[in-house]
Amino acid sequence: MSRRNRISLVVLAAGVACAPPPSTTGSAAAPQRQVIFQGEGGVMMTDPVRPEAVDIAAPPTAVWAAVKKVYGDLEIPVTIENPASHQIGNASFVKSRQMGGQRMTEFVNCGSGITGPNAATYRITMSLMTDVNANGSGGTKLQTTFISKGQDVTGGSSDMIPCGSTGRLELTLIQRVKAALGKG
Repeated sequence: MSRRNRISLVVLAAGVACAPPPSTTGSAAAPQRQVIFQGEGGVMMTDPVRPEAVDIAAPPTAVWAAVKKVYGDLEIPVTIENPASHQIGNASFVKSRQMGGQRMTEFVNCGSGITGPNAATYRITMSLMTDVNANGSGGTKLQTTFISKGQDVTGGSSDMIPCGSTGRLELTLIQRVKAALGKG
């Protein structure tokens, strides 16, 4: 085995050993995305993003209004509001350190460094989109998809890395929508 391959193998093994354990936060349909890097030019793998979905016993118009309110409560500007496609959200917004009064580490996992979780200090660029559709039973199917990337702004790097969702943002949105509708 060449020296370069041994170094790559050590880097890969160290990355795997330092990776956080898989989480079962959220539903089984919303697994953590895993990121692996390997030396020069690198290899990066991530599992597909899966939306969090729930049926709510309320009409879509009421759920739509509740979703819009919750986005405001979480300090996420609504930039996409398309009732015809049943979609509301923001395809690209940036937060650092906290969102909606909670630490970013509650919502995203960008790995860890010497000082702790990277999400605590990285600039996080996110997309949070929610689909509000009639479910055929007089209620609504609410589906939320969250994607995030992190950037270390302390080192002057412009590179972004994919960050995994903890599942908490999606569940927080669903819980707050239900609470706004009185569906606790």
